[in-house]
Amino acid sequence: MPIRQLKVSGVRNLQPLDLSLHSGVNFIYGPNGSGKTSILESIVLVAAGKSFRTSQLKHVLTHDADRIEIEMNVEDESLGECHLDSLRLKGGDHLLKLNGSVLTSQAEASHWLPVQVIDPTTFRLLSGSPEERRQFIDWGVFHVEHSFMEQWKTFRKQLKQRNSVLKQKEDEWLSVWTKGFIESALVIDQYRRDYLKRFKPEFERILAALDPDTKVQLAYYPGWDKDSELADVLERQQERDMVLGYTQAGPHRAELRIKVDKQPAAEILSRGQQKTVVAALKIAQGAMFQQESGRRTIYLVDDLASELDEKHRFALCKLLEDLKCQVFITSIDKEKLTDIWKPEDACLFHVEHGCVNQESF
Repeated sequence: MPIRQLKVSGVRNLQPLDLSLHSGVNFIYGPNGSGKTSILESIVLVAAGKSFRTSQLKHVLTHDADRIEIEMNVEDESLGECHLDSLRLKGGDHLLKLNGSVLTSQAEASHWLPVQVIDPTTFRLLSGSPEERRQFIDWGVFHVEHSFMEQWKTFRKQLKQRNSVLKQKEDEWLSVWTKGFIESALVIDQYRRDYLKRFKPEFERILAALDPDTKVQLAYYPGWDKDSELADVLERQQERDMVLGYTQAGPHRAELRIKVDKQPAAEILSRGQQKTVVAALKIAQGAMFQQESGRRTIYLVDDLASELDEKHRFALCKLLEDLKCQVFITSIDKEKLTDIWKPEDACLFHVEHGCVNQESF
């Protein structure tokens, strides 16, 4: 699943670039503020339709630029080859193309680019909102269950309609939309349950390889009382839902609970341990994606040395190497990239003042 060629202009302080990339490991080093993370950000902009660093396009756009243009050539073991173009205008308009044809959905680009980011803020997967953990589950389901996206759209439509009825106090329509809501909700819930049942043992294996001393438990909460049927919960909450004007229970309230000795992991583990656990979650998700689809995840590891000691850096890198996938790893120091791990298939890039140059090891 390598990105063979990457062209970028208009992203932060990066000078317009045109890089031929390695199908294995791409090391990127340079001082803080040089632009190395912006290379990873450019990839994510196409893969996910948004930055992993900010929600506002104006912060990504080069000063005085009126647009961001990103192109990439992608090769996939199963899907073949494609050319992706992303154009984002300062005013907010966005045009995304696949082989010259305009895409109407971000999901089509995401399908071609199964990207996982591991960066200094990834511990938020443990300490952040339940929505972040729902998105983590749904990334895995989306990339292995072809019908999930359509089912998700159906569920969102049913939820929106039910909430509209609740806000308008239209009692006579509530039962109709509640019936459809329950049907679609149970489909989404089953997708997630099936996925997590397969995911847990893979996560445990990866975490043991990264840090055998850290023990973490994963528990899934569907978004309503697990000992009750969703229909019964909605009936009990109907009056309160009508007062609030929205649906309190359902898959939109689901949660992946990550615990240590029955306590939230974010409250027990050190920052370093949290990052190790999140790295295990991300690597396990990519490994499972590979097992079930025959395709490979693209890993973007920003600031490798941050909060990981030499032992854990080596373990992380070896796991990524074993997956034989494309990896982008950034660091301030060249030595932090190459002192403990020198994969056979790799290339090295140096970034300074927004200029990117390939170097020999």
